[in-house]
Amino acid sequence: MKKFKIYPSNLNFPEIFEEKKKKIFKIIEGCDIHHIGSTAVLGLGGKGIIDMMIGINDWKEAEEIVEKLKSIGFTHVNPKENERIFLSTQKDTGIGDFHIHIVKKGGNIYSDILAFRDYLRENKKEVSNFYKLKIKWHTDSNGDRKMYGKLKGEYIKEILLR
Repeated sequence: MKKFKIYPSNLNFPEIFEEKKKKIFKIIEGCDIHHIGSTAVLGLGGKGIIDMMIGINDWKEAEEIVEKLKSIGFTHVNPKENERIFLSTQKDTGIGDFHIHIVKKGGNIYSDILAFRDYLRENKKEVSNFYKLKIKWHTDSNGDRKMYGKLKGEYIKEILLR
C-alpha cells in the first residue's frame, strides 16, 4: 500500500461532498448521509480524502446499497467488519478521493463518529491541536496508514471519553 501525505484544510471539500451526496441520493433515495472525517471540519487538515457515512436501519439494506454505489465508481469494497462496510473510489486512495462507511444508524460507531466530528466543529482550539498531532503521527508512522490509524484512534477514544 502506498504511503500517504497530510494536506492543509481545503475550503472546497464541503462543496465537493455536497455534489457527491446529490449523486448518491439519486441512486439511493432517502438514505442518511453525513460528511465526516477531517474534510468535514473547517480548518482541519488531513489526507484530503472525503469521508462519508451512510447510516442504514438494517444490514439487509447493505447489499443493495453497495451494488448501487459500485455503479457510480465505488469499486473497492471491504465487506462488513467491526460493524462497518467500507467502500472507496480506488484501493490506494489519496487527495480528492472518497471513502464511504456504511454503519447501522443509531449504533455506537454511528453515534461516536458524529459526536467526534461535532466536538471538533465546536472546538477550534482542539482542531488546531488535532492537526498538529496528525502531522506528528504522520512523521512517527513514516506515512504507514495502519500505524497512523492506531495513533489517531487512541486520541479519538480519549476525546470521546470526555
